[in-house]
Amino acid sequence: MFTLRTTLQRLIFPIIFTTAILASGCSDDDPTGPSIPGADISGVVRNQNGGPGTGSTVFLGRDPVYFPRPATIVIDSVQADDLGSYEFDELEVGSYLVYAGVWDGGDEGFSLVSPFSRRLNIAAKSAGHVANLALQEVANDGVVEGEIFHEDGQSETPADSTNVALYLYQGAEFVMVDETATNADGRFTLEEVGTGNYTVTADKVLNPGAQFPLLVFAESEAFFCDGEDLILLDRLILRDLMVEKPAVYIYPEQAGRFQVDLEFGPGIRLTASEPDYGAGWDVFVDESGRIDATWSYLFYEIAMPGAPLITQGWCLSWSRLPAGLESITADLGLNAAERDDFLDYWMSRLPRRNYYGIRPVFGNDLAAWVRLEVTPVPDAVLRFWLFFKGSDTAEELTAPRIHEIERSGTTVVEWGGAVTP
Repeated sequence: MFTLRTTLQRLIFPIIFTTAILASGCSDDDPTGPSIPGADISGVVRNQNGGPGTGSTVFLGRDPVYFPRPATIVIDSVQADDLGSYEFDELEVGSYLVYAGVWDGGDEGFSLVSPFSRRLNIAAKSAGHVANLALQEVANDGVVEGEIFHEDGQSETPADSTNVALYLYQGAEFVMVDETATNADGRFTLEEVGTGNYTVTADKVLNPGAQFPLLVFAESEAFFCDGEDLILLDRLILRDLMVEKPAVYIYPEQAGRFQVDLEFGPGIRLTASEPDYGAGWDVFVDESGRIDATWSYLFYEIAMPGAPLITQGWCLSWSRLPAGLESITADLGLNAAERDDFLDYWMSRLPRRNYYGIRPVFGNDLAAWVRLEVTPVPDAVLRFWLFFKGSDTAEELTAPRIHEIERSGTTVVEWGGAVTP
């Protein structure tokens, strides 16, 4: 019944990163924002007989501020007192849930556990919120069922042979307690599920023989199983990955007109562009790189069928992210103005996490997804996308080898990126 996950699982969830570009590695810094004096969540934990939940620990979960994770993340815990009372104070603005558990003295798990509370919203001038929690004795006869579909931008189809994993909130951690695969109709069943709070994840590798296999992923919101009854989950959708703001700069040796065409690989969809892409960009670029006297760069975004599985990259802790990204993008070849554009965009876009694994795809490798054709043909082309994966813990990554490109004559530069699950 209870099994360990494959190597693919270790690529999906947060593990330990070490940095290769910055000599001192990742540091442990606090990614939380400013707190609000007096904003709190409090309540009482009761046992199954209605008495005080003595010996219980209460866990504070927060809804992620940004995608891609719908499941609540546990960020803090307190011990209830002899009357079962607990309190979290001076919380950030945000949406929270709490739950309680009593550890089994002999096993690594709960003997009693409560469902997550209702969602509690802390606002800028918030008063206290009360969340009373009722413990339940752990049983092991629950059943979880659901179905997985894949969306390719045009339709949704059942996702057969998809990996499905059941994760238990065990204190502040996610612990995988079961796994299965979907049938031809995209359906799955997990049996002998114990009492507790859970999330279900689904993942499938597309084009496994490709240079960069693509991973599509989905996750449920947190849910409670009482250990006795059937839980029917909402349909989970394996969706495309959004690649944000590929920015294309053109620096001509002489001012003139340029035709810029994007050739999309299988399953790639254009979702945004500026100026309007239409049948391709036909633009006038002056010697400073100004496009049609309006834009500093051409802009587009795409949806691609999954996140690439990349084993090389770097690690940065949150406090070192700006300086680290500036160092990485300088080594990749961006000039000062391009680095400023990159940092202005991504530092306002990335959610706060303890660590970021940053995985690159360079140059001609990007042509499998988007081929960039510029006429007249430039003398130098610099292209890269960075795929960002936030985590609370980390994984060692091997630093990629960077091949320097000499910027001479007419030069085209492109950077883009995506936040991956």
